[in-house]
Amino acid sequence: MAFKTSNGIVLRNPAEKAKRFARQMKSGCVRETGEQLNYAGLSYRAGYLQARQDSANAYNSNLRKKKTRKRKSRK
Repeated sequence: MAFKTSNGIVLRNPAEKAKRFARQMKSGCVRETGEQLNYAGLSYRAGYLQARQDSANAYNSNLRKKKTRKRKSRK
């Protein structure tokens, strides 16, 4: 996604894009154009947010596995 400024076109980073999609889903319309979101638009935004959440969960799961260390048992 991109938006125009006085300096040119600026690309949004994924975090900004996710915040924007969440706001659009909550309001049901696109603020820039004023059009209402249809079912396809809502499902695309929901899928994007779910994919980000799944990716973060997988990353954090792998990170936790690396942090835990194996303890040696005393015999």
